[in-house]
Amino acid sequence: MRFRTNQRPRGALRPGDQRRLAALIAGVGVLMLCFTIVRRPQFWHRMFPDANTETEAISSDVNPNSRIRLNDVIANSSGIQHDEFLSSAQTSAEQTTSSVVTVTANRLPLDIAEADSAKSDAGMGVPRVPKDLLKTVKDDVIGVYSSESKAYYATLKMATLIDRKKTIPLPNGAFALFMDSPHGSRGMPWRVEGRLRRLAEVNERPNPYGGGKVYDAWITTPDSGDQLVHVVAMSADKTLKNLLPQGSTRQKTPLRPVVEFTGKNSPNVEFSGYFFKREGYASRQGVSLAPLLLAGTLHKIPEVVITSTRAEQLTPYLGWLTMAVCATVAFVWCSFLMSDAAHSRTRAHALTRLPAHASFENVKAKTIRETLGDLEA
Repeated sequence: MRFRTNQRPRGALRPGDQRRLAALIAGVGVLMLCFTIVRRPQFWHRMFPDANTETEAISSDVNPNSRIRLNDVIANSSGIQHDEFLSSAQTSAEQTTSSVVTVTANRLPLDIAEADSAKSDAGMGVPRVPKDLLKTVKDDVIGVYSSESKAYYATLKMATLIDRKKTIPLPNGAFALFMDSPHGSRGMPWRVEGRLRRLAEVNERPNPYGGGKVYDAWITTPDSGDQLVHVVAMSADKTLKNLLPQGSTRQKTPLRPVVEFTGKNSPNVEFSGYFFKREGYASRQGVSLAPLLLAGTLHKIPEVVITSTRAEQLTPYLGWLTMAVCATVAFVWCSFLMSDAAHSRTRAHALTRLPAHASFENVKAKTIRETLGDLEA
């Protein structure tokens, strides 16, 4: 027997149910996309911009012929060349074995910078590193060359002048600006904030502008992502000094105090200093580039106690949106239940069930002879 019917088989949705299901899936997708967008800090920075985040556009006069590429430096298996040195100077143990060098203080670049700052009426009031002093600076090399030592130490000494003029606002340094236009931003004062990833206390070698301890730090800024920024500061506040391991300098061969922060509890720091160069450093990927900034004092930003956030303003809207989504899901679920109940009362639903087993109860059987006898009678 073959049953012919126009009813839909069990399991096939009606066009209306299909449209509602597709709309529900699309709505959930849009909701998840909205959650992904609003959880990013950049979304709120664009909606509520900060007036201090604007940075002046600086023209770049990049001269490709004046650069020394990293490949030329890495080609030498010895690493550091004979005419260069690392900005992180010798440790105390190494300096005890080296000979004592007598130097004479030299403050000529500082006097020129102070004079230029006094003459500039429209300037920011913070001295800028003289351009003649920065002519020997070369980007994309590992460490600092000996030919750059005069500019390096003079800029490091000049960074202490910025702390004396704390009332003067400085432009916020942008990571992309330092990496893309090192010539245009070199020697200018900047203000930078970021998370501290590594801090070390080193003893600088004697130089014409002084010497003593400096603090070598590596930080990440909000716009640098996972890229690092190298900072060399003349001093640091007591909060950061307390983070360094204590008691290492009391030993006969003192080690270099180093502390690293790899988790989310890394402190926030800020400083004001000069952009010096774009230097190379050894990383897991091989050799990477990072901007080198010379600062006066490295300050720790105190943790802010958050009492109310902008997310609280968004909470009521998200609550109503969640209730609307739940009501829609409940309506679709009830609609499916009603559709299933209506379908279960149709013939098509009965045909889709498992075949029934025949029962021989109340069934009477007669032989052919008995049937013919009945007909004859």
